[in-house]
Amino acid sequence: MTNSEDNKDFTFFEDDFIAELDSWYSADIKCCNECYEDFIQNWPLAIDRLPDSYSIDTNAFYHGSRLRNLYTEQEYNENLHNVKCPRCGAGIYGVFWVFEFDFDNFDEIEFDFHLLKQDIKETPFIVLENKLASQTFELIEKISKNINLIDLDLSLYRGRILDKTDINKSDLLPPPPNFTNEGRYNHIGIPVLYAADKEITCFNELRKPIQNLHLAEFKIQKQLKLLDLTSVEEFDSIDENNLLKAIVLSSVASAKAEDGSKYKPEYYFTRFISDCCKYLKFDGIIYPSVQIGEGNNYVFFETTLLNEYNIQIIKKYN
Repeated sequence: MTNSEDNKDFTFFEDDFIAELDSWYSADIKCCNECYEDFIQNWPLAIDRLPDSYSIDTNAFYHGSRLRNLYTEQEYNENLHNVKCPRCGAGIYGVFWVFEFDFDNFDEIEFDFHLLKQDIKETPFIVLENKLASQTFELIEKISKNINLIDLDLSLYRGRILDKTDINKSDLLPPPPNFTNEGRYNHIGIPVLYAADKEITCFNELRKPIQNLHLAEFKIQKQLKLLDLTSVEEFDSIDENNLLKAIVLSSVASAKAEDGSKYKPEYYFTRFISDCCKYLKFDGIIYPSVQIGEGNNYVFFETTLLNEYNIQIIKKYN
């Protein structure tokens, strides 16, 4: 090794690494492989719904980037510890993850979400005392005053697991209050109409039953006032801080609930959003499926929007 190599300055290794990463992606490092599970637990839709989300192998990144012209492979590997994971502070080794959020200070927002989830679990009926909940209501109220009615020109699907051979249209209608369980956007005993825009979304939302899944295909011939959480970029002029986008991507709105459990704190804040919408005279909400990376769900507050007359066909899902 020459003297110049002995005296090589690695002070700017992290700067070089980040500069090269920026030339590849518009996204930033959000976590390393060690804290990825914790990250996704807090931002469950990030990997499926953000257009710029990637896992990057540090070895492949070196060989595909200009860093190989600045550092030998040994120098590169020996200095990776200088590139810190912003989530846990550990050095970047093996695989790291980059995401692009449309909102700043996501770690601060994540902390605020933790406080919100705690408040709404302990005192759900006075959650408006929480600043973030209050801001959410005010935002939905602004949206309510600035959106147009939607004409749903598409087929929707409602699924039920029915272990019988003679299936009637009435079997696919929403249940009465005494048979209505707590859902992501409804309180126990308050029926709503849940539907999806794809057959496979129904299948996944009902936890992939191996048999007896029946689907009703129907259309709603009526203009509706809907809060569309799948197209929140339409609210950018109203939602300057992208709060709604953060809510949709985060665990306060999109966490998976434990199957079979009657206790579902994951639904507390989405039910608050539903209450806000009902108070502001929305007809329902469109929201992304949390079970798969594609497909959207619909919840309508007026269950008579589905009846035996607008069910076009009943089929068994194969």
